[in-house]
Amino acid sequence: MRISEMKSITGMIIPAWHPDSMPALEIEQIMTPGLADGTLFAKPRNVLLVADGSPATVRAARNIHARLGGFDILALKRNVGKGGAVAAGIRRLLANSAIRFIVVRDHDNDHLVNDAPNLVRLADHIVRSEGHDRVVTLGRRSSIHRSLGFIRGEFETMMNDVIMDAAFFALARSGQTLNTRYVAAYDRVPDMQSGFKCYTRATAKLLIRALDDIGRVTPELDLPRHGAEVPPLVETLLAGGIVGEIGRLAQERPPMTTYDRAGRFQVKGTVLTWTLQRTGVPLPTARQIFQNAIVRRVMAKDRRGLADLLRLVNDVLIKLSKYRGEKADLIRQMHFADYF
Repeated sequence: MRISEMKSITGMIIPAWHPDSMPALEIEQIMTPGLADGTLFAKPRNVLLVADGSPATVRAARNIHARLGGFDILALKRNVGKGGAVAAGIRRLLANSAIRFIVVRDHDNDHLVNDAPNLVRLADHIVRSEGHDRVVTLGRRSSIHRSLGFIRGEFETMMNDVIMDAAFFALARSGQTLNTRYVAAYDRVPDMQSGFKCYTRATAKLLIRALDDIGRVTPELDLPRHGAEVPPLVETLLAGGIVGEIGRLAQERPPMTTYDRAGRFQVKGTVLTWTLQRTGVPLPTARQIFQNAIVRRVMAKDRRGLADLLRLVNDVLIKLSKYRGEKADLIRQMHFADYF
């Protein structure tokens, strides 16, 4: 696919939120690199900065636009979380029938926009090769741990293992399995929580449906706030779709993150609870999947690290048991092989 063709069929969404206490100049310094070159790969009207209920973000975005142009601003009246902001942006872009691919990027300048064409090209290649458009492509980080730090990297890697096993389980019950050919160059488990993704029109609609359907699947969970990355991938896989990935650059020291250390159990627990409920994994099976994932983590060899992992998965088991009216058999201790 030539860049000239890509520009006419690609949209780009950058969801953003900044606290009012953050200096305007600092916000502009963070956002400008991510907004400056979007028009190399998409038309200006199809590059969309979604300000998630943040007046500070809107002011900074308008200042950048006055200097550079090249993008549109969608200002949400209230904060709905990253998932809700992405969904709002998708609804706007899908109104343009020429859009075939939608690239979603984080606002923290963690990656470079010049990696976007690789995601679009891969998505287009998979669509042409497989004969359907149920496709999502991911920008894979060379090292999750180096990008996020050890503890957060361990949590995300464990979660990715659980999510992949849950998808395999759900499909196997109906005599199907996952097509993992387009992640084979990297690992069996994709970098699912990478904030750099490309959706087709079909999978963009699956993202919206997943967030709209939370009342049925997992009442009381704030999935639009915490579930921007995983639900569309799970819905794609359950629909017989394909996830592909290709390497992308990640900044050594990202200038900003909205990751909340204190809320990690709530955030990650929300995603895991939804995934296991949506895929219909029985509680005993979920318990075993958790144990399998935990023993693969180096963090589990540390007493405090193991305690944190167990806290997360046991919270999820308790939530699942309430949804299903069953008793949760919590994981009290882990048994490892005696030698390796």
